[in-house]
Amino acid sequence: MLAALGRVRLARSVCVALTSVGLGCAHAEPNAEPNPRSYRLMHSGESWERAGSDDVLSDIRPRYAEFFNTIYNRESHYNPNLLPLRDDLERSPVTRANFDALNAVGICYFELNYLAESDRGGPDYFAHSQRTAKLLAVPWRAYSEISDPALRDAILDFFEDIARGEKRLAARTAPRVKTTVAALAKKETDPVRLARIEAMVTLLTAAEEAMER
Repeated sequence: MLAALGRVRLARSVCVALTSVGLGCAHAEPNAEPNPRSYRLMHSGESWERAGSDDVLSDIRPRYAEFFNTIYNRESHYNPNLLPLRDDLERSPVTRANFDALNAVGICYFELNYLAESDRGGPDYFAHSQRTAKLLAVPWRAYSEISDPALRDAILDFFEDIARGEKRLAARTAPRVKTTVAALAKKETDPVRLARIEAMVTLLTAAEEAMER
């Protein structure tokens, strides 16, 4: 009961922070026609495999079959090969492949984060946590490698999705990405995207403080 109350208080604090920094707190429904050149999981609620009728995982899994098989193999303790995702995410000129790679990172980040938090104190917690950290480094690095505005916006959408903490058990670890998000500011000159980054840092700070209370 106390744990549930804590989650409610945290959700309320995050919602207030979202509103105060201008990111909003609405739960907009995904478009009926998914845009493949976007981060497609922003409004997927607790799920990280589909957004409404947009079955993101089924759509992009064939492209990264080996990668997803490693992630979804519950008996596997091998680190997934991130090079195919990194190469596609940093591809120039930007094509749909860049966004498919970003969505693959998103799906697997939330999957591994969930597995880690579900096993907190268990034998696999540390390994899954390390894998999530390595995944975060892929879009973080791509942000400095690719200046395409649409792709940069999509990468920020991914980090904002983490900051919102709506995915299952994501709120527990969202504050940990604050340093990573803040470092994106050094890679950005556009005032609108800089404002988004600053707003996310404010949001993550508020979430961190709410968890400490």
